[in-house]
Parts: sequence; structure tokens; C-alpha cells
Amino acid sequence: MAFEFQLPSVDDETVMAELGLLAANMAVCGVLFVVLSFLRIGSKSWYLTLYSSAATSIVGVIFFRSVLRDGLEASIMNENELSRFIALFFIGYCLMDLVLGAAYYEQAITYADGWMHHLLYVAICGVLLYRRMTGLFAVALVEELPIIILSFFEVQNKRKPSLLFGGLYFVTRCFFHLQLIYAAAPFSKLVFATGVVLLRWHLVTFQAWVRGYLLRSSTGKRRLPFNAKIAFFLAAIVAQAVAHVLLAVSRVRVLRQTGQVRAATAHALICAYFAYQLLTIVQDVYTQNFIMSAIGKKKIIYNISWEDPAIDHRVLKCGPEDVVLTISSAGCNVLDYVLEGPKKVIAVDMNCAQLALLELKLAAIRSCSHDEFFRLFGESEYTLFADIYASRLRPHLSPDAADFWDANGSIIRNNLMFAGASGLMARLLQPIIWLTGLARHMEATARSGEGAPGALVASPFFKLACAVVKAPALWSWLAPLGGVPLEQLNLLAERPELFAERLVEVLAKRMWPNEHFANNYFYYGYVVGRFSRDCCPRYLRAENFATLRKRVDIVRPFHGTWAEGAETLAPGEVTVASLLDSMDWMPEQMVGENIGRLVSVMARSNARLFWRSFAPEVHSTVLAHLRDRSGCAPILVPDYDRVGWYLSQYYTELTPDYDARKLLCKGTGAVYNNSLGDDVLVMAKMGSYGLTGALGMKRDVRAFYRSQGRRYDGFREALLPDRDVFMQFVMPWVTTPKTWISVGCGTARDVEFVVEHVRLSGTKVYLVDLSDALLDMAKERVAKLGLADSVVCIEGDINDEATIARLPAGGADFVTCSYCLTMIPPWERALQTMVRLTKPGGYLGLIDFTTKARTGAWQRVYKWWFANDGVYFERAHVRWLQACEQLETVWYKEAEGRVPYTFLMPTHYTFCAKKRGGK
Repeated sequence: MAFEFQLPSVDDETVMAELGLLAANMAVCGVLFVVLSFLRIGSKSWYLTLYSSAATSIVGVIFFRSVLRDGLEASIMNENELSRFIALFFIGYCLMDLVLGAAYYEQAITYADGWMHHLLYVAICGVLLYRRMTGLFAVALVEELPIIILSFFEVQNKRKPSLLFGGLYFVTRCFFHLQLIYAAAPFSKLVFATGVVLLRWHLVTFQAWVRGYLLRSSTGKRRLPFNAKIAFFLAAIVAQAVAHVLLAVSRVRVLRQTGQVRAATAHALICAYFAYQLLTIVQDVYTQNFIMSAIGKKKIIYNISWEDPAIDHRVLKCGPEDVVLTISSAGCNVLDYVLEGPKKVIAVDMNCAQLALLELKLAAIRSCSHDEFFRLFGESEYTLFADIYASRLRPHLSPDAADFWDANGSIIRNNLMFAGASGLMARLLQPIIWLTGLARHMEATARSGEGAPGALVASPFFKLACAVVKAPALWSWLAPLGGVPLEQLNLLAERPELFAERLVEVLAKRMWPNEHFANNYFYYGYVVGRFSRDCCPRYLRAENFATLRKRVDIVRPFHGTWAEGAETLAPGEVTVASLLDSMDWMPEQMVGENIGRLVSVMARSNARLFWRSFAPEVHSTVLAHLRDRSGCAPILVPDYDRVGWYLSQYYTELTPDYDARKLLCKGTGAVYNNSLGDDVLVMAKMGSYGLTGALGMKRDVRAFYRSQGRRYDGFREALLPDRDVFMQFVMPWVTTPKTWISVGCGTARDVEFVVEHVRLSGTKVYLVDLSDALLDMAKERVAKLGLADSVVCIEGDINDEATIARLPAGGADFVTCSYCLTMIPPWERALQTMVRLTKPGGYLGLIDFTTKARTGAWQRVYKWWFANDGVYFERAHVRWLQACEQLETVWYKEAEGRVPYTFLMPTHYTFCAKKRGGK
């Protein structure tokens, strides 16, 4: 069915009348804002939104009644005076909100949710007014219902009722919006396309709401239990997916019947895209919530400790004077440490359920025979647990652990080996294990000591399993089942082939007896569903039980982080910290804080750290800067372990002069945000600067920066990412630098990130820049920070000998260059100068843009784009730094960051190197 539209012939009188309505509504918006501001009612930025959403929702409900009476297609084409008025009303609101926002609450009018959103709707309403399709807009206004709730509570600065908002948002802006755009599809391709864009926007917002809602506490009289939240979320996703498929199939059928094959294909692709989008929402919620929700709900994640303790003992060599701090996990390795005979073992965990499992094992050691102990934790014998729990085990438990096991005895009944996230993965794999006879083969090889059965390795099932585990697309789904957070999995993003190869090696060799070990209890337990007396963790062996009972009281469980656990002990008491892989999922700031707090209270001599990682190299700059007494970096432990999942494991003995306090220092915390208008002015200046160069005219660098003034930092805050991490952690303040040269310092923004570091270290800072205007701003900033006596500002070219003469004669402990090298045409000479200015034993650090090693089309786009602003991407910068014989690279990492207001994602790097010749 084809629909023809006759575009209106609009007379001047109608135009003037509608413009009058538009102006009148803008005036009403202004008066309302002034009155509410005078009365000081709540948040100003939400006044107009509440007013607009209330008015539009009323109209939306009125028109929705016609939908129920006449149907959706008839209603959206039913334009009348009210529908035209409400479209003009909404245009007036959008324009006035932008005007008032720019004047009174510019920080609340963001680019995406403010300017882009409002101007898009102004354009949409304008088109619908012109095409006489405002009936569609009026029907769609029912989508404003959740915004009434949001704005009502925001105006009062109160927390919104999350479930009511989220439920209404999904029903109106996702499910109903989907019906609406497909009803409009026969009338206008433009309207349908715009509706598709908005649908994606709405789904992204719904995804963000779901993530936050699931992480909220599920306790309280009016809170849904977590399982009910999950059920609601899954029902919503399924309903959206089914509805979209049905609507798309119906539309494709009509288009194919009318010979519109391309349009039909487009609709099929759109449906496929949104199916993928819904799948990513499910994946995101699953990966983000699976582990954290288990912690919040006090559920076991790890049923066995998934780290080979033999490696720990081989490296750490714990003795009777050692106090060991480690993570409890399932308690297996805590008990393995007990067998080594240290003075004390502090078992920390953020999950009460994991500590409850450890406490149950400790209680059994105190009250059971070895045979009973093995039957409980090696074979998960529930009848024994039920017989002795109340009388013999519970009296030895803390109140929290007793409460846990009172309610969760089913963990033993359902087989402890299949409990938790990692146990769930083992349970899900049981059908495959049964089909392949893997359990039978595993038991046979454990008895015989032979390697992987040749027939099994050659079987189609085994080859299929190897192919599956090599697919990175599946890892993000399987990882949470193994208790692996997504942040940890992301460490493999750059080199996934290494992990794929390792997984195949585990299947083919490591999980079977081999030249390194006679059996592998980690995989045996999961495959067979229980341990055997000959293939089990060391703490379950009969010959070790008496030792465990003798030393059981040296274990001290602690609920919290390992830094908090260390701080409960006397200063200098902890000598050994085995941190497992816990730092893999931490951002740099969290690694810095926890290592800083831990090392600050560890022994000043004989302090040892050991950790594992999914990353093939040291993944944190804080860890990269750890040094032993001889100045060596953390040692990569090459030992062949029985687990195989960790691509690297590290050991270091801390030097006594490692000043961990510097890791706890903070910057000012200042954040600079421009309004859109400020950013437009900056970008206009950048554009004119680029045009000047393109026309072959001389560029005035000083004038370019002087004209930007206060807007300089605001625009570059988002354009130049990771400067805070670079200054606080990539540069090793733990070495207590006494001199620091900042090349191309700009407005001294970098100093704000390390104010406490500079004060605590007593550092003399030299700020060098070409621009007198930027240096004036730098001087003003330094004075406000109270560092005027510690800072020298030098105007000049870093390659100029006159400038170099004003810098420390013997070189500086730190030389940094933050997003400046790409703006220096003679960059190689500048790098040579920076190396020259770094004293032997000092550190040179850079953060800047670069191109990826594999140059593609996008890399050429980035080079062209930034070159217009006088910023020149060169991979040669990185190659020069890494090849410089005077430098020993300590840290190098690449990352991507979005350019504001664009889809560009250029690569930037952080680099730190020690100049050879020092201590």
C-alpha cells in the first residue's frame, strides 16, 4: 500500500500565528524559570524539563486513547490543532532550555543529552510540522511519562524510584517506540530512520539503568529480590526481541511483495543489528553483575582455589618467622601455606561466603578425623555433614559463618565441586565430559601416571573443544563462569592468540600427568566430580592432617581488602604477601592505593610480594616500578604450574627505601569542563589555525594559545586522556625525585595532578613552554597551589641552548613531556635534548598520540585530522624511544580515547624509561 502526501501550502498568516505560539511558549518557559529560581525550589536545570514532560505527557495520553480506539496507523496520521500546538510547544521548550542552560546551568547541558538531543528534536518536530505528520509526534509523547518521574525527583534533589522509572522507560521508550516506528515506516523512510536512531539511544539508556539497578541492594521492604530483578530484565529483553522480529518479518514480507528488495534487505539487517544489540545488553549485564552480585548476595564464587600453591612456596620460601597475607578464596591455598609453617596466615576476602568456606574447613580440622575431613571436602558427603554440622562444626564457626552454613547446607548436598561460579562451569560441561568419557580417562591416567590418551586427543570431540576454546568471542561469556571478571579478560585483548594457545596446551597436556607433575588435582576434581585420596590438594592428604591440626590456630580470617587486612596488624609484621590475580581487575588508581597501603605497613626488610596475571607482561605501572635491593624489576617466574590460565606470575623482594607513601598522594581533584559554547570557540580557533597553515601563511603559536585563555584546560581535559595516571603512576614518585623538568608544560595542569607528591618529595619543578600566555596561566595556577617557591617558569624553545642553560646543569630526576612532542616539528632533536636533560638514573616520561603499529585507513584519517591542528602523529617517535641505547624502558602502553564530539578514537601511549648509568 502506497501513501502520498500533499505538502501544505502555508500562508503568511498561519506562519505568523505558529511563530507567535512558539514565542509565547518560550516566554512562558522563561517566566516559569525566573519564578522557580526566585522561590529557590530544587535543581534549576530540571525546572523546564518537569514543565515540558508534564504538558507533553498529558497530550500523549490523550492521543494514546485514540490509538486504543482507532489503531496506531490511523492515529499517527490524525493531525489536528492540538498535535501541531504540542510540536511547537516542544520546540519552544528545547530552544529555551538551551538558552537558559547556557546562561545558568551550562554544566548540566551536556553535548549528548543536551545540545544534540534538543537540536535533534527541534529538527524532527520541524519536519513533522512541514509534512503535517504531527499526529505521530503527539502519539509518541506517551514516551515522556518516565521523564515526569525523573524530573519530579531531580527537582527535589531526591533519589528517583528506580523500578518505576525503568519499567516505564522500557515500556514507552523501547517497546512502544518500536511499534510506533514500524507503524510510521510505510509513510516516511526519514521518520523510520530517525526512529531507529532514537531506539538505539533508548536501548543504551535502558542498558545503563539495568546495570545500575541490579547493583543496588536487594534488601529492604520495598526492594525486589535479585532473582526478581533478573526475571524482569530477561522478560523485557525477550519481549523486545520477539516484537522486533515479528514486526520486521511483516514489513519485509510487504516490501518483497511490492518488489522493494533493497528496502526489505535493509529492514532485515536492521532487525539483525538490534538482535545483536539486545544480545550485547544481556552479555554486558551478565559479565558486569555475575561476580559482584555473588559477592553482594554472599554466594560462593570459587569452590577450590584456582592457583597452584607449589609455585608460591618454591619462590617465597616461607619460614617460621614469616607472617603471610593472602586471599582466602576457597581456603585451599591458605591451608597449604599453613603446612609451610609460618608464624601466622592472614586470609582476607571481600566475599563473606569464601571466608565461611574457609572457616568450615578450619572447624572440620579441629573436630574431625582425617577420614571425615576428606569425605566432607574431597567427596562432598552430605549425610556426614548433616550428622556432624550442628554438634561438631557449628560451635567452631563465627556468627557470620554459622549463619551462612545454616542457610546453605545444600552446597554440600549438591556437591561442593559444582558449587560457585567455577563449579557451575564444571556442571555445565558434564554432558560433554560424559559423552567423551573424559572422567574415565582422567581416573585411569591418574592411576597409571600416563599422559593424555592418544585416542582421546585424536577424537573429533577433542578437536572441536580445542577449536571452541580458541574463539575469543566466547571468552566473555565463559569467563564469569570461571570467576574471571571482564576487566581481567580485557588484559588479553592485544594478544588473544597467546591465551588461545595456552588453553589448547592445557587440554592436550597440562591437565594430564606429564614430566612436570604426576597428577593434576585442579582438573581431576572438576572432571571426575570429586577428589581421590591420591589426586587431591595437599591439605586433604592423610600425611598432612596432623600438621594442619597442630597449626590450625595460626589462620586468621579477615573480611575486607588485603590492604585493610594488613593495616590491622602491627607495622612491619607482614613479611609475605601473596595477592593471587586480584590486581588484574583493578584500575591503576586502585592498584596504587592498595599497594601503597600494604607496603607501608610491611616489614622494611625481607618483604616479599608474589602475584599472578592473565596479562603476558606486567599490566600495571605501579607494579612495573617495584624494585628489589639490587634495583631489579619484578622477576617473571617461569615455573610450569598446574593451572595454566595465568600467562605470567611475578615475585619481588622490596627494597627498604621504597617510599610507598607516594602512591597514596593525591592531586587537587580539580576537573575542568567547558560549555559547548566554550568548546565551539576553541574548535573555531583550531580550525582557523589549521587553515592558516593550509594556505601557507605563517602561524603565530603564541597568539594561538593566548586567544584560548581559560578555555584551554576545559577543552583539552577530554581531548588529552590519562594525564592524571601518567603523572601519578607512570612517573615513579616512589623514588623521591628532587628535580623535575616539564617540557611543553602549558598551563601547568600536570602539576595539579601531583601537588602532594611534589610537596612530600621536596621537588624543584622547572616548567618550560614557548607560550608566554600559557606560562602566565601556569604561574597563576602554581601560586594558587602554594608552590611558587618550588617552581621556576622558563619561556623558550626546549631545543634552544639558551633555554637549556637555565635548567639544572647536571640534569633532572624527572623529565616529562605531556602531549607536546607531536607539536614539535624537529621532534628527534627534542627527544635528544630530553634524554640529555635526564640525569643518569633519572626517568624520562612521555604521553602523546601515535599511530598503531599496523597502519590502516583510520590511522591515516587520524594523522590528517590532527595535522590540521598542528599535531603530527608519527610512529617514529615510539620507535626512537624504544631504540635509544641510553634508555631502559620501564613502561610502555597504548590505549584509545574518543575525540570530543566525534567518533574518532586515536591511539595514545604512555612511556617511562630510566636513563642508564645511575644506581
